[in-house]
Amino acid sequence: MHFLRCVLAEWALVRPRLLRTRFGVWLLLLGVVLLWLRTRNGDPIALALHAGALGSVLGVAFAVGSGADRAALAITLAHPTSPLAVACGRWLAAVIPAAGLSVACTTLAGWDTAAAVAGLVAAGAVAGCVLVAVLWAGPGAALVFFLCMALAGAVPPEALVGLATPGPWRLAAASALELGPALWHYRDVATGDAGAVLHATAWAALGVVLSSGIVARRARGP
Repeated sequence: MHFLRCVLAEWALVRPRLLRTRFGVWLLLLGVVLLWLRTRNGDPIALALHAGALGSVLGVAFAVGSGADRAALAITLAHPTSPLAVACGRWLAAVIPAAGLSVACTTLAGWDTAAAVAGLVAAGAVAGCVLVAVLWAGPGAALVFFLCMALAGAVPPEALVGLATPGPWRLAAASALELGPALWHYRDVATGDAGAVLHATAWAALGVVLSSGIVARRARGP
């Protein structure tokens, strides 16, 4: 119970950030843009996946993206909590707004349960991966992930490998799309593919565990 209270204490940070920072505005703008794109391509699963994934990237950026947030982790751990609880709480603080955005976009575009579930799964997986990257490298990593997810996240890797004379960068990009939390994986969640769900669960769990290690290292100092 103490662990859960510590997680919820970290997750509670999301409400003031939504209301008192630009986080809420950016989520709203993201939703408007995605709904507009939905009128162009008519793909409810793509809408839900991008809302969940891009919303979670924004959530991580506002949960641990600033230098002050990362510096405060050492102070946070001076209280009766643990690195794992902090990582879980910050992960939730990124996932829940993204999940809300995905559900809201799916509802406004015409409800599709399978698409909504796929968006929630994508939000959890992407948040885990981005949390590690931002804690390690700073807010620039969130920008890189946002652009990658927006532009190429839904592209299957064979689309890159199949290009004529692929160079090492194309092969690296294809490998990242194959192994990482790319959106083409989670499109299969809408059809009930257990492998896609396990892939997302593994990334979410791995992200939280690795993030807790980074938090603990920051608490010990340089």
